[in-house]
This record gives sequence, structure tokens and C-alpha cells, in this order.
Amino acid sequence: MTGTTDDYVTELTEELSLRDVPTEAAERIVREVSSHLAESGEDPIQSFGTVKRYADEFAPRSWTRRMLVPLVILSALLGAGSALMVMNGIFGFINPSHGLWGLEPATRVVIGSVLIVCLAALITVMTVGSRRRLRSWKL
Repeated sequence: MTGTTDDYVTELTEELSLRDVPTEAAERIVREVSSHLAESGEDPIQSFGTVKRYADEFAPRSWTRRMLVPLVILSALLGAGSALMVMNGIFGFINPSHGLWGLEPATRVVIGSVLIVCLAALITVMTVGSRRRLRSWKL
């Protein structure tokens, strides 16, 4: 195989993995692509199209994959915001002059706890969705 073919096969393997395609199915798909390209000597993009398009035939991108960057940013903001609110609330109990937006310490702790629960819910929804897609996948 040439460098272009190797790159295509590597990218296809990574793309199928990111789309939660089971390992056995991904290996089978990659094996078939590799053998076709080795026998024909064709350019992979001319034969199969781009890696993302070819992977779409087996596992269309889910909404979580399309929204990955915003979800990571949301998770980071929820984590940082919850930590800020809880810690600031605790420090507010220790030193009443330590305030944040004029909120009482107990209110800050409660808001921070709610944000932690939201973060846990987001992670749970993402995990359950990923597992559900993995179980329902068929070749």
C-alpha cells in the first residue's frame, strides 16, 4: 500500500472508532477497504470518496459528534462554574465579607450543587447515548 492508502485506512479506522462502530465491524470494513485498494491500486478517494463520507455509509454522525466542541465547552463551563460557586459559598461561611454578586453563602453552595448535578446529567446522557448506539449497531 502507498502512503496515501495507509493514511486513508488510518483515518477511516479513527473515524469509525469515533462513531462508536464496534471493533469487529470496523476491522472488517477496514480490511475490505485495504484489500480492495491493494488489489486495484486505485486512489482511495476516487474509489470510496472522503473518509467522512464513506464512514457515513456505515455510521452516520450522531448529534453528539456534530456538537462535540460546544458540549466540551459547556462541560468546562459547568465544571468551573460549579467549583467557583461551591468554593465561594464555603469561603463565604468562613468569612462573611467574602461575597459574590451579593448572594448569601448558602445560595452560592446550592447554585454550585445544582450546576454539579447538571454536569453529571450531561455526562450521563452522553454516555448512555453512546452505549445505546454501540448496542444497536449492525453491519
